[in-house]
Amino acid sequence: MLIQISCVFSQNINYKKVKSDIFQDDYKNSVIVLSEENTNGELLLVRSYKGTIVSQGEGFYIEYYDTNLKFKRAFEYSMNHPNYQKYNLILGVFMMQNNIHFVEIYYDLNEKSFVCLDNILSQDFSSTKKELFRISRDEMKNYGKFNLQQKFYDRTKEIWTNDNSGKINSENELANLSGFHKVFFSGNNNYKKIIENENQGNGSDIILVVNEQKNSFLVALDFNQEEKDGLKLYLYDDKGNKKFETIYSNTIEDKKYFFQNLQISEDGNFIYLLAKTYSFDAKKKNEGGKYFYEFTKISNYNQLTTTLNTNEHFVGSLNTFIHNDELTCLGFYSDVKDFKYSGICCFKIDPNTLEVKSANYNPFTEQFLFDKYGDSKPKDLKNLNIKKVFFTENNEILLNAEENYISQSGVVGYSGANNSPMQFGNSDKYYCYDDIVIGKLDALGTLQWARNINKKQSTNDDDNSFISYTSTIRNNKNYLFVNTKDKIKKLKNDRIEFGQIRKNKSNLNVIQVDENGDFEYEEILDDEQNEVPFMVSKGAIIDNSVYFLGRKGRNKQLLKVTL
Repeated sequence: MLIQISCVFSQNINYKKVKSDIFQDDYKNSVIVLSEENTNGELLLVRSYKGTIVSQGEGFYIEYYDTNLKFKRAFEYSMNHPNYQKYNLILGVFMMQNNIHFVEIYYDLNEKSFVCLDNILSQDFSSTKKELFRISRDEMKNYGKFNLQQKFYDRTKEIWTNDNSGKINSENELANLSGFHKVFFSGNNNYKKIIENENQGNGSDIILVVNEQKNSFLVALDFNQEEKDGLKLYLYDDKGNKKFETIYSNTIEDKKYFFQNLQISEDGNFIYLLAKTYSFDAKKKNEGGKYFYEFTKISNYNQLTTTLNTNEHFVGSLNTFIHNDELTCLGFYSDVKDFKYSGICCFKIDPNTLEVKSANYNPFTEQFLFDKYGDSKPKDLKNLNIKKVFFTENNEILLNAEENYISQSGVVGYSGANNSPMQFGNSDKYYCYDDIVIGKLDALGTLQWARNINKKQSTNDDDNSFISYTSTIRNNKNYLFVNTKDKIKKLKNDRIEFGQIRKNKSNLNVIQVDENGDFEYEEILDDEQNEVPFMVSKGAIIDNSVYFLGRKGRNKQLLKVTL
């Protein structure tokens, strides 16, 4: 089969760029967590900041700019708590009814209760507080183990970006590293370790989800018990009034749930839950995944569940998306006895009846494999994570994913009665953000084409702000923004690779992928033109414009790229 290569350097991508003046904050580290445009055409940016040991503090900058990024007004919203309010955790920041909502949870030592609070900021910067719910420590024991303290300490080690994907982090790190197939495909020992970890409450999580229509939001607590797995769910309208609260739990013996993601219906009245389920019967299967997926529709009055059976395939994880009153579950799958991803799977589900209308397993195309490997034999592909999904005017699906994994350097040996791994000598952990995977599926979920954009980037801390990428869609074309070094690396067979950057020295490029999967790229900014490098993975999207925050020391700058 003839492989058609189309990847060219271009000066024909239509865009315009605007920069703000250089400015400084009291705090060095900040990131955009919310971007909106108000009725006056002003740009609203909310940036979270976190201090250091020297300059302690935590809060948000609320800023307004005109269309040319000229500063208009600002307000600093500090998140201060008395000593008896411990482990305060921001769950989400969003705008509803022209108010900005900062939803948080903390543990009240005096009341011995977990308190979820909505901090509401109006357009004139007046602030009010509304308690969403309160769970006493004794009441929480009835639900299961919930480790807010661990969540709090994990947050201090990361750059919080106000994720609204609905992903529930109930599975431990074993499920996401390169050895994930040992968990999902066969390894009983690793499966046992996950169960034990969950029963200690370490797998507990709390998330906030806002639907795209912004008429409802959800707070969900994932708690753990030895006998069952459960979620405590609270659904609210756009004024913060509770629609309902409910418990979703598994009480079936020999059945283990790993909750994967939650979404809210377009009308704001239903919750959709996707979970991976291990059961005694599934573990007896001769071939295929030793599990299945359950998709549940939860309302104030009932719960309706359907099963997504992976049959002979292995599916590591699925993500749920809602568009035009249709449910779509997307993920990557592997074939029998093949410990690497083979293609893209897509389930289409009726939102009312939960009937599975279609289940497609689309193998990667020859074009994709040639993009990635050239003439070489395909290697292991195990660490793909969906970053963004777009729907075109014709309900076609554009899937953007990235190869993410953690690489550990140093010498590893084995010792002890259980032959457990031991690390010897110095060891460095690298967070790797490699190739970009793009796939286009038709409205029925059948793959039209798939492309691989070669990229190799990593960092030895967990701040990926200046690597990875931001993507958006305009006129059915996919645009990806990526930082690169001065020269794009040339690979065999007329292929290219976007490579590693230095944190304070990088060039900003845009990649345009058209309706047929052909792509071209263009340099937007050379590092010699920039006073600051831009945080390319933290782009904020409003209509056809993408906003990036640049940072070098205390100096900061905003960049607007309009397509």
